[in-house]
Amino acid sequence: MKDIEKKWFEGDFIFDLETYKNIFTFCIIRADGKHLKVFEVSDRKNETEKILNALRYLRDNKCRMVGFNNLNFDYPILHFIMSDAIRAKKANIPFSLSAAKCYSLAQEQIASFDGDGFGRTIMDNDVYVKQLDLYKINHFDNKAKATSLKMLEFNMRSETIEDLPYHHSTELTSDQMDVLIQYNKHDVLRTLDFYYHNYNAILFRKTLGEKLGIDFTNHNDTKIGKDYFIQKLEKAKPGSCYKTVGNRKVLNRTVRESINLSDCLFSYYNFKRPEFSAVKNWFSNQVITETKGVFTDLPEHVLGDVAKYAEMKEKKKKFKSEPTEEEVQEFLKVYPCGWVDKVELKAKKKGEVQYSYWKKWRIATNLNVVINGFRFDFGVGGIHGSLSSSIVKISKGKKLKDADVSSMYPNLAIANRVYPEHLGEDFCDIYEDVYVQRQSYPKGTPENAVMKLALNGVYGDSNNQFSPFFDSKYTMTITVNGQLSIALLTERLMEIEGLTVIQVNTDGVTCELPEDKTEQYDSICKQWEKDTGLALEFAEYQAMYVRDVNNYIAVYTNGKVKRKGAYQYEELGWHQNHSSLVIPKAVEACLVNGQDIAEFIINHKDKWDFMLRTKVPRSSRLVMSLEDGYEIPLQNTCRYYASKEGGKLVKIMPPTEKQVSEGKTDERRIGLETSWNVRPCNNMKDFDGKINFDYYIEEAEKLASLQASSEEETENVE
Repeated sequence: MKDIEKKWFEGDFIFDLETYKNIFTFCIIRADGKHLKVFEVSDRKNETEKILNALRYLRDNKCRMVGFNNLNFDYPILHFIMSDAIRAKKANIPFSLSAAKCYSLAQEQIASFDGDGFGRTIMDNDVYVKQLDLYKINHFDNKAKATSLKMLEFNMRSETIEDLPYHHSTELTSDQMDVLIQYNKHDVLRTLDFYYHNYNAILFRKTLGEKLGIDFTNHNDTKIGKDYFIQKLEKAKPGSCYKTVGNRKVLNRTVRESINLSDCLFSYYNFKRPEFSAVKNWFSNQVITETKGVFTDLPEHVLGDVAKYAEMKEKKKKFKSEPTEEEVQEFLKVYPCGWVDKVELKAKKKGEVQYSYWKKWRIATNLNVVINGFRFDFGVGGIHGSLSSSIVKISKGKKLKDADVSSMYPNLAIANRVYPEHLGEDFCDIYEDVYVQRQSYPKGTPENAVMKLALNGVYGDSNNQFSPFFDSKYTMTITVNGQLSIALLTERLMEIEGLTVIQVNTDGVTCELPEDKTEQYDSICKQWEKDTGLALEFAEYQAMYVRDVNNYIAVYTNGKVKRKGAYQYEELGWHQNHSSLVIPKAVEACLVNGQDIAEFIINHKDKWDFMLRTKVPRSSRLVMSLEDGYEIPLQNTCRYYASKEGGKLVKIMPPTEKQVSEGKTDERRIGLETSWNVRPCNNMKDFDGKINFDYYIEEAEKLASLQASSEEETENVE
């Protein structure tokens, strides 16, 4: 791991458990990296009393235990052990702990999260020893951000990456137990590394909690903002978020059977372009009963006038034989704009021409319109559009301007007095107060940070049925009007002679325009701000290198660089893939500074930037296949690099359920990086420096060409 500043909090101890049928281990280390201990319960050693003494010490000295997913797994097991020990002491009977008992507790704990269950968790007020969960505060319990400790080991650039050495159901030999103990130590030390990386996040929660009187210890950033906002709402209007029913606290929510989007639209739209008018009218005609997927996979006949301007994909499905008129009519009932194609086959039967018959129809993969070759996509996530595979550099007499709406979703609600129905209009007043207050605190202060989180967290939670902000009409009002507002700004800017739209996104528009049209640009923006009640923030670029709306490099006029998607190599989230960072670095050096890609890569000295990683599920295996056919088993989480030697990575998977039902039992083999040899490097001591630079050069040249893979225009439906 690269050197990091090792800061810790007094009284913190990092820990991790391993549970097998015949061995239980409990590894713990003080947060300063001292006093590493492993306690064991097995057939060969039983350190129950040492475990209990350690836990009593932590409890009595008001220490805090820090883990990775410890709230959902490790701590409940220790909690049940402590509870059983307390009960035994009260009953004046000996307390006995076995590996089998711990294993049983672990399996019950895992099973408690099956299905839609929330799992067995211990309430904060009931814990014997305070807990801090690094998994929780990084929001890895969100499916979109789910990240394992092994992935973090790769992203932290740990010297070694180690997978669980044996399946949990294995009864271990004494030698295997020793291996497990080393693995347990390894996991605790890597958790300690991640703890150091999270020091500022932990400090923020501590400082903020002391100021506001709320325990934010295990809150992710979004939850911090939401809880702060809830506190403000409850203070202004007690009972607005929760009501008491008997002895239970129950959420206040607004649940709707359907939403008429015409009731959601603001009144200030005066579109001139028929394409945007068609979109607005389409929205106004929709009555929806759910919010997910409502603007995707839209058949041509449901698009109305939008179909005149939309980009669509053709789909087809084969009739089993020549269809009857009744079968054709049944198909056309579902897809009124569809048609039937009769296709002559090359093969003939008894000299007669044969035909196949196809149902065909068009769909828009999402709601969209195309204006002068530029596609505008609309969806629950916001409006998007971009030039593709483009390089835009300012030339003499040109400007490249970006306009972003300041805190768009909060300010849409504030300016238009939109609120979840059960919270009332006080919601808007508090929203505005939080927004104004945030401006009074310098960036970087805890107050500024929590208010930013509060402003941004409310919209997302308005579509969460387990939140006191839940009102899907509020969600749709914000998202639909956000898109139409940006469309309105874009339409007005497109009236400027010589202006080219480069990108539109959820809260902004980027354009290239003649320098002598700046006054007109500014005037349009000011009028739009007046009409919508929103405020714009501006930036200027000297160049943009755009693959698509989610992947680009933008260079500000002051030389600073903004990187998105495939071009990003700094400030990556812990849940993101940090593989082969030499590639985006080389691409930026090429596009922005004119350096040769091959020269950059060959001369790049940071070995970590050449590392890649892959992970296969526990149901599968990973091997390196050599030229002679010999296969070397690898751990399921594997760090590797393209090498002049080595072999091919192959993922071996069990047959699918369909294959099994057909009597096929052969494993499936899927090659990874099939054109290149690789060498595994889970221990950096194995790195031999024999990098195959050609792999990285080829991948960088693809990225530098700004080419993305294109979708097929016609899709067969099984």
